[in-house]
Amino acid sequence: MTSQTLTPEVSTPTLRRILQVGGSLAILVTLLALVLPAVTGASWRAAMHAVSQVPLWQLVGLTGLWLVGLWAYTFVLAASLPGLTKGQGFVLNLVGSGVSNLVPFGGAVGVGVTWVMARQYGFTNRAIGLYTAVTGVWNVLARLALPVAGLVALLMVGARVDGSVLLATSIAGGICALVVVLLVAALASDRFASRLITTAASAASRLATLVRRPAPQGLEASLASQRASAVALLKRGRGGLVIGMLAYLVLQGVLMWACLAVVGSHLGWAEVTAGYALGRMLTTVVLTPGGTGFAETGTAAALVALGGDPVASVAGVLLFSFFTFVCEIPGGLLAYLWHARAHGWRSAPTASERAERHTASSVCR
Repeated sequence: MTSQTLTPEVSTPTLRRILQVGGSLAILVTLLALVLPAVTGASWRAAMHAVSQVPLWQLVGLTGLWLVGLWAYTFVLAASLPGLTKGQGFVLNLVGSGVSNLVPFGGAVGVGVTWVMARQYGFTNRAIGLYTAVTGVWNVLARLALPVAGLVALLMVGARVDGSVLLATSIAGGICALVVVLLVAALASDRFASRLITTAASAASRLATLVRRPAPQGLEASLASQRASAVALLKRGRGGLVIGMLAYLVLQGVLMWACLAVVGSHLGWAEVTAGYALGRMLTTVVLTPGGTGFAETGTAAALVALGGDPVASVAGVLLFSFFTFVCEIPGGLLAYLWHARAHGWRSAPTASERAERHTASSVCR
């Protein structure tokens, strides 16, 4: 009888994930350790020394400002998912952000985790799907519109704006305007929406054929129904969506200004707004978790180019990133532990919801 040596094999999806994580970490380390000091002229040692000099009471104040901004965003979430409380929205936001910040391309993982949590709160797959789509589009639009706000701020104070900044702002503003036009047309015009839905369904069928998967059934009817639900949702919740997002963005901008101020930066509100706008747009880069590395490098470089002290600019940006990225990871863990213990938030599924789950699981099989 012969013995065989068994060697563990790594599956293709696992290997792909390992390569993604490794590549993302390499990019992140390169940007923060090499590119950031090179483009700003400030060393990590000097920047961290400036951060270490911030008094504890100021750090507590910055933490409070960060939490108030997160609370403002719950108005967006509550408007996107009627019936969601502010407390549930706060927990969903922190858990989703914390998970997304852990791995590259982590947005889908974060959506999956929050989807399960929202189901436990008693919401249907249909409602959660609409909530995910509305908040996703709203976030992207806000981040694309921010560079335009930054440019306007610079022009208001008479700052010199070079051609590269104008080009980048024009591209972001053009994309934002195009998306807005398409969304408004799709929501306001039944004829345009019908054509768009037909095109999307046809493209989905062709894609399914290319990947040798069954073509989705009833996609056109499902998209038409979701559009009708989106129109009703936007009419009912537009106040929360607009005011909540504006309050969140303003509070995040104030947080960046405060982070820069406590480390000795003397930049004005217009320059800080421009740097903040660029950084928020760069967070959409999916090569690293939350665009980390790209956002910090781009923001610090922009602040230095606008006249900011190199050390103070890097220190302030790193402190801002500590609140908006690093703190969200343990914050997400604490929020999930709260969710696990908040049994009063749970809701038993109704008969129709159980039937929806059964139908969804049958389709998956």
